[in-house]
Amino acid sequence: MARQLAPLDDLDYDILRLLQADGRQSLRALAQKIDLSPAATTARVNALEDRGVITGYQAVVDPTQVGRAMRALIRVTAGTNTTKAVELTQRIADHHPAVRSVYRTLGDSDQVFYVEATDLEELDALVDDLGRYYATNTAMVVEHRQQSVRP
Repeated sequence: MARQLAPLDDLDYDILRLLQADGRQSLRALAQKIDLSPAATTARVNALEDRGVITGYQAVVDPTQVGRAMRALIRVTAGTNTTKAVELTQRIADHHPAVRSVYRTLGDSDQVFYVEATDLEELDALVDDLGRYYATNTAMVVEHRQQSVRP
């Protein structure tokens, strides 16, 4: 039988929220914000990492500052043979540097691409490549806000 993991508590969620806002802060600074000792805070963070709740730390890059201001969501509908569609769309995604994420979905579409393009021509080339094989629907992103994990 699989081991049941203890649910996260409010303090765990506070740690996650604070680390998502600033993953470079020291554990001492984090400890002060959550009113725990540095040792107890370190133990909590290590436990979250060991459980796979925290899977890594990364730099968050503003796409407009690196010349990728045109953001879009492209819904792809394969119609049939979703397994082959996933393989083909992954090859297309690997070929286009504008593709940031590909989500396999249930519902109106089979996959959704999140794209950060340099210009309309780059976006259009990707849509054309996908459109050779699938029905696509593109929505331009005008604003993106990311929320922290919550209980």
